[in-house]
Amino acid sequence: MKCELLITNGIIIDGTGRPAYNGDLAVNKGKIIAISPLINCQADRIINAAGLTVCPGFIDPHVHEELTVLQSSIFEEYLRQGVTTIINGNCGHSITPYSADNIYSYMVKKGLISHQTKERNMLNVPSWTNFSGYIDIVKNKGSNLNMGFLLGHGTIRWSIIGDTKNRKMTSKEETKIVSLLEEGMEQGALGLSTGLTYSPSKYADTDEIVKCAKVVQKYDGIYTSHIRSYLGTLEAVKEAIQIGTAAGIRVQVSHLTPNCPEGFDEILNARKNGLEIAVDTIPKSSGHLRRKDRLFQYLTTKEFLTSEEKQRLVKRLYSKENLALINTGIPNLENRTLKEIALERMISVDELILELLNNNRKEITFCQGGLIRKDFPGTPYAENIAHNPYLMVGSDKVTGEIDDPFAWYELYRKGAFPIFINLCRESGIKLEEIIRRITSLPAEHFRFSNRGTLSPGKAADITIIDMNNYNYPTDNEINYKTPLTVCKGVKYTIVNGRVALNNGIIEKTYSGQLLSRNGQVL
Repeated sequence: MKCELLITNGIIIDGTGRPAYNGDLAVNKGKIIAISPLINCQADRIINAAGLTVCPGFIDPHVHEELTVLQSSIFEEYLRQGVTTIINGNCGHSITPYSADNIYSYMVKKGLISHQTKERNMLNVPSWTNFSGYIDIVKNKGSNLNMGFLLGHGTIRWSIIGDTKNRKMTSKEETKIVSLLEEGMEQGALGLSTGLTYSPSKYADTDEIVKCAKVVQKYDGIYTSHIRSYLGTLEAVKEAIQIGTAAGIRVQVSHLTPNCPEGFDEILNARKNGLEIAVDTIPKSSGHLRRKDRLFQYLTTKEFLTSEEKQRLVKRLYSKENLALINTGIPNLENRTLKEIALERMISVDELILELLNNNRKEITFCQGGLIRKDFPGTPYAENIAHNPYLMVGSDKVTGEIDDPFAWYELYRKGAFPIFINLCRESGIKLEEIIRRITSLPAEHFRFSNRGTLSPGKAADITIIDMNNYNYPTDNEINYKTPLTVCKGVKYTIVNGRVALNNGIIEKTYSGQLLSRNGQVL
């Protein structure tokens, strides 16, 4: 037998949950062709995995890289975690409908990209007018990862109804939205996402979401939801279950906080009652770290602000007293909240912010949500969360500005997978079960029928890890000034048979595929 790649002497965890075993694995033409305790194969390349764990490539069901890939498609931070597949278009934000200009305008309006990124992309990236057109652009560019894409309810509603229309759809608007959903699903989208705490999706009632979900269900699509958390986390989970039940559709509850253990129980009970539902969580996160020139990114689309405009926007900042500072260049200001500093100086928080904005130091960075977020603290899971068999990792990673990583970022999300694995192991979950939850579980739930396990005939998405040294910096080790921090311990990550992370070195293989439902490749 001949093969392109032979992995020998590995500790194989195949993604099914079955016990690990020692063995070899052979790859040819992008597929796994054999797994056995010993394979005699004439191989173009041999990787000796002695002492290392060989797993299916991990799947991240919740990221926001749909515009990042247009600028850079290397995705080092995922490859270094062992991730081979990512699902984009979450939280209601997607690359359809209509023109690329329409999408860029939406993303700027939502603070997800800057004016500069919009202008650069419009100059340097080919335009598109529908889902298929976007897919063609990404295919031509290439990607180091497999990518799937959801249709965003927020982007579609914004395009048809507007941003602040707190009302039901008219029959004419409903017809347009249904048509756009059908078009996107026919062209290969995975399903529908919502961001029900964001405008304009928050203005859609449950009935509107059910109508949209029913359209997607006809194509065996999935419904994923950033839930309506202002109702209360448990009530918002119940709404997601209600939508799934009414539409007869698979459901993914996105980035559910472990601070609500009863929400995970509700999901498990719904699963037992026949609804195909699963959940992902962010294992740990800092708050949003925003350099001072990006402080108002969610409040205005203006590029340049007068002093009067700054004063008005400072008044609108949410929870500004709790903003923390880094990159100040002044030791007694570093890692302290604005409230603490303002009290010490006997000035108002608003006055302090305006003083910092007028400071000549451009690097000053505000952290909103705490240096470690209270809703995703990275502390041990409650027993019912750790033992929930339908729990996945969703890093919810947003790259920010690819050519200006210090503009705005979050820490720990680039280490979501090792952090999750370690948290679950601390709760006594076997490694084989944890690997199942981040490989075959999302593959089955999102209908990637040829991925998620190590078995002959499956796509050769594989990661080879030194599990004893698979980690991301801890609270004591982390440096909040370094957004480019990545995790350690992954030796090789193989995407469709090509080695994209090669003994710690990133290769530009661009062997990732664009994935649709039921094993289809776009």
